[in-house]
Amino acid sequence: MPSVDSEIGSRQTGERRSRGGDARTGLSHHDAKGMLKPMFATLTLNPAVDCTATVRGPLRINSIQSVVGEVRTPGGKGINVAKMIAANGKRVVAGGLVGEAEAGWFEPELENMGIVPRFLKVPMPTRANVMVTDCSGHELKLNRPGFPGLKPDWQALEKYCRGLVRGAGIVILSGSLPASFPVTTYARLVRLFRRMGRAVGLDTSGPPLVRALLEKPDVLKPNREELGQCFHKTITGPRVLLWALRKLLLHHEAVVVSDGARGAFFAAGGGILFARSPRVAVVDTTGAGDALLGQFCCDYFPRRVIDTAVAARAVAAGAAAVETSGTPALRLRRVMRLSAQAHVSGIV
Repeated sequence: MPSVDSEIGSRQTGERRSRGGDARTGLSHHDAKGMLKPMFATLTLNPAVDCTATVRGPLRINSIQSVVGEVRTPGGKGINVAKMIAANGKRVVAGGLVGEAEAGWFEPELENMGIVPRFLKVPMPTRANVMVTDCSGHELKLNRPGFPGLKPDWQALEKYCRGLVRGAGIVILSGSLPASFPVTTYARLVRLFRRMGRAVGLDTSGPPLVRALLEKPDVLKPNREELGQCFHKTITGPRVLLWALRKLLLHHEAVVVSDGARGAFFAAGGGILFARSPRVAVVDTTGAGDALLGQFCCDYFPRRVIDTAVAARAVAAGAAAVETSGTPALRLRRVMRLSAQAHVSGIV
């Protein structure tokens, strides 16, 4: 096991080179006119309008409570990942599906965050998810199904996805699927992007996650429950968790397991780090794992190694999201300050 201060992940170098392209970045930085191309692309097939309502006093069921604040932001896991990437000053394209009625609001909102929106518009409304919080650690989330009745047009979707990642070396697939999409959707898209020579990150759950594992995405970001889904078992003690991480490393380049307020595990190249999250006041947990993944990808690519700084900044981004209402773009300065409070240790 390397020391805590060493880098982990170098064992994948030969594998990366075998896929072709630039082993350091996986992409060409400039087009024929010398223009910079985006490095990252995110795909959100089931976006949402994130609506957060803050109530006065402790949140209780079977009660009437006064709303003292409301926040409405473009959401969906891949979109939230893109927000964190853009906050780092990286070029990122956010794509996926969006309802025609909401596109005119989504796109300028994301552009104002430094994100290039490139959505496939569909003739259905985008779902609205509701979070109610009292800013004291109590919250209620209401997540609606997305685009009910929308059937996938694979030819159109694959053509769109090819265009989405043009110029991007890293593509991150994140979130749930529209209600009528098959569980094989992410597996099919991971296969497509890997054949195109892209590095692929995946953050989803349930059967879509299990099926996509067979296509060996480069980076996985399950939480503890989703890690158990990968092996059809409950992940209880640390020995079982470490066993699961090492099993996944046989087929995936890097695995990040978020573990709520405790922090996250980071595994690559046979080494495992645990980063304890800095303590913050809990306002709204929506998007915390997405911010963690976005910050991780910013730091992991293009070097493709994990060290203590990478792990610390990732959990700091998650903590910064927790102390913020809704899913706005986070301030990188706050993430850097919180990273100094994260404690990172190596695991043998």
